[in-house]
Amino acid sequence: MFIRHGEKPSNQGLPHGVDEHGRKNPHSLSVRGWTRAGGLAALFSHAPASPSTAQIVNPQRIYATQASDEAKSQREVDTAKPTADLLKLKINDSHAHGHPHKVAEELLAEPTNPLVVWHHGEIPAIVAHFSIENIDDVPASWPENRFDIVWILTRGSNGNYTFSVMPQMLLVDDQPV
Repeated sequence: MFIRHGEKPSNQGLPHGVDEHGRKNPHSLSVRGWTRAGGLAALFSHAPASPSTAQIVNPQRIYATQASDEAKSQREVDTAKPTADLLKLKINDSHAHGHPHKVAEELLAEPTNPLVVWHHGEIPAIVAHFSIENIDDVPASWPENRFDIVWILTRGSNGNYTFSVMPQMLLVDDQPV
């Protein structure tokens, strides 16, 4: 399962980014992003909760983009933290932006169910490393304005994956796919 981090602060004023203590931080989530992170924790910890979320499973490991000098965003780890805390999992944040092939290698090497919380611009590059039967259904890029979807790769008995997209439908104004 792949998700983009929760909503980010505006580049031009409100809403501001805030850290987990409510202090202004341009590299963290907006209040709406923190709300989404909490909703995601409930979604992933109770999976599958309904027929509409049947493809969602409890993650057994969580990956999030590491903040670096080049990419200071803490939004991926901020988004993953409530889910990791609730499921008592450690966040693997050992990879920074620019290394999608390393993340894909680790995902493919371990058969347990991962949740990947990543920068949206690199998610397609990670997914490209998987053998996907319906490859034509995979978008070339993550939709710029979408914080409310989950990309899911379901492994078949032949070892190949099927791609699907699920709307999160966690917050007011979340959209169907």
